[in-house]
Amino acid sequence: MCTEDMKTGFFVLMAVAIALAVMVVMGMGKISNLESEIAELEEGRPAKSSGEARPSTPRPAGRVLPTKSEGSAKSGRAAVKTESPTEGEAAKAEQSPEEMIGALMKAFSESEAGQKMEQAENIKRAKRVFKPLLAEFNFSDEEEGHFLALAGAEAGSDDGLWGKLMFAKKEDRETVMQEWEDASAQRQREMESFLNSGEDWKRYQDYEARLPEYEQVNGLREAMEDAGHPLNEDQESQLVEVMHSNRVQSGISQRWEGRGVLNQVSQPGIVQRLETDWNAGQGELNSGVSQILSPDQVQVFNVAQKEMLEEVTQGLGFVEATFNRGGGATPDDE
Repeated sequence: MCTEDMKTGFFVLMAVAIALAVMVVMGMGKISNLESEIAELEEGRPAKSSGEARPSTPRPAGRVLPTKSEGSAKSGRAAVKTESPTEGEAAKAEQSPEEMIGALMKAFSESEAGQKMEQAENIKRAKRVFKPLLAEFNFSDEEEGHFLALAGAEAGSDDGLWGKLMFAKKEDRETVMQEWEDASAQRQREMESFLNSGEDWKRYQDYEARLPEYEQVNGLREAMEDAGHPLNEDQESQLVEVMHSNRVQSGISQRWEGRGVLNQVSQPGIVQRLETDWNAGQGELNSGVSQILSPDQVQVFNVAQKEMLEEVTQGLGFVEATFNRGGGATPDDE
């Protein structure tokens, strides 16, 4: 029930958010320490991190700190422009840690390096998960490259949506959601035009609708092989259909994908709702899976599902506890 779309569209994003959070916290600490050391050195006192006064060394020609000349300094050195304590505190108060992360994610995603990295990861992912469909379509190298760029961008868009909405201000969330929907619709139009075949377009739509399940089966295949209970092709096909049916009929796809993401981040208690949805669908899913897999394979399947849920809830729990997220209001929302 807790399908791979939650893992790829949710947990991976949470993992990225956690990593960024750690980077920001560490960075803020380093900046704070650096500011203290600079102040101490300017006053002629040894920096705390050194333990003793360090011999002065020439400053590199490429200065790390911006400088501005303010009149004739007797020492012959340009004075460093600094903010007053009041200005510095006001600037920090205006931006909370979660807003800093949101701004960092946005800046990176819009940078040339960020876009190239995202595109490369999306294509790599699409090449893996669309492998059976690529064999069916039998594209030329150029056609395959174009297909992977479009399909990969669409497949990876959920990850970005979770991050943007999770760290966006309340008043900005609808705009973020609308931009995501418009971009997704544009990619769909481009894909339909590229395939230029009603039959191929229908096949792509059916496959893409089951992409979360294909991704999960890819992971299950490896887990089953490691456990000594490999899946056969018929079992894989049936698993995809059973899990897809469960995801749609249980309402998971509606509540946790697309616009459902906006609803989730706008309400407190995402972890609890996720666990409730998981428990509600397990009985029906296990019933279907047990008709496809052997008892040993069912055990491996259940372990994989449990581990997935734990990863998601642990990551989300960290974000909720650290940034008052999981639907909680941002400081400016209250």
